[in-house]
Amino acid sequence: MKINWISKAINNICYHSLGKCNICGNFTVFLCSNISTARNNMICPFCGSSSRKRHVASLIIDKLFSKKISSITDIPNTNKDIQIYNMALNDSFSKYLKYYEHYYSSEYLPDVASGTQIRDKVYCQNVEQLSFDNDTFDLVISEDVFEHVRDYEKGFFEIYRILKPAGYHIFTIPCFFDRNTIIRVDTSGPEDVYLLPPEYHGDPIRRRILAYRTFGFDIFKTLKSYVFYTEIHFSKYADQKMGIFDSYVFVSKKRD
Repeated sequence: MKINWISKAINNICYHSLGKCNICGNFTVFLCSNISTARNNMICPFCGSSSRKRHVASLIIDKLFSKKISSITDIPNTNKDIQIYNMALNDSFSKYLKYYEHYYSSEYLPDVASGTQIRDKVYCQNVEQLSFDNDTFDLVISEDVFEHVRDYEKGFFEIYRILKPAGYHIFTIPCFFDRNTIIRVDTSGPEDVYLLPPEYHGDPIRRRILAYRTFGFDIFKTLKSYVFYTEIHFSKYADQKMGIFDSYVFVSKKRD
């Protein structure tokens, strides 16, 4: 698999881009393996981050630190005690924040009880039933998670519950902005009922994971019902200096 990726990167060498990574802080060459899916590649060879993840990082730096830091590696050195929960293990955020006192991460493991602590500040969590207390976090991060959550509305409510007032949920989901959500699986009963041929996405732990839906613009109505103020940020030309290409990120703020 690694050899195949290297081969793709060599074939797309004309799309590689110079810049500074806003996660690890290094000046680097962002490596492109497929220009048509630049959002999910343009990899930083130092921290392994993708275009999408650096876009999330850019908004964390903007919304929670007012751009007073330049990379995620600077967070532990700030005077702010920002409580952060990331719904991912072993990603580039965890690589640099796992020793930060106020950083927590998780993964969903179907055979492990939700809330089980795997190691220090690392948990098995089901987003439909999070074990954290109300008003715990200043920031929750999720990347391409909610399309795989059976009851996604319950998941968004749980995010709202554990956020402090004025806290942020910064997240990504596959989304159409010109139509309503495409429901692939009927989850109204106890058993899944397929309405469309099953669609699976790659997953580092389970190898593949079912997509229940592809979101549409009606997602804003759902988020508003939980008293979130939501913006969507599309990447701009200036973002390319951080290796951010063809990306969009949602930012939901819990109202005071």
